[in-house]
Amino acid sequence: MARADAASLITLADRIAREGPCAQARDIQALSARRIALVNAHRVPAALAESLSSGVNLLIEQTPPCLPDVPVAQPPPPPTTTVVPSGEENQQGQHDNGKHHRKHHDEGGD
Repeated sequence: MARADAASLITLADRIAREGPCAQARDIQALSARRIALVNAHRVPAALAESLSSGVNLLIEQTPPCLPDVPVAQPPPPPTTTVVPSGEENQQGQHDNGKHHRKHHDEGGD
């Protein structure tokens, strides 16, 4: 087997070992295609062809699924609140309640 042919197979195999599942799936198919091309062109000695094919076939059987990235779930934002100065809220609330209360007494007394 020519050194350049062996080097290209080794390079692909080394890269497959270090990459993520989607890249592995892609490169395992590339390795298989390269193996088929070399065997069909009679560039792989008969003594190596069977073991090369068996090894690549095992990789194909173990090809990991390529799943899309799932975004990390973010916690919901805290509820928004409107800050009203405590002095204004209490004064207005007491003032309004007092008016309405007196109005009812004045109307009921006549």
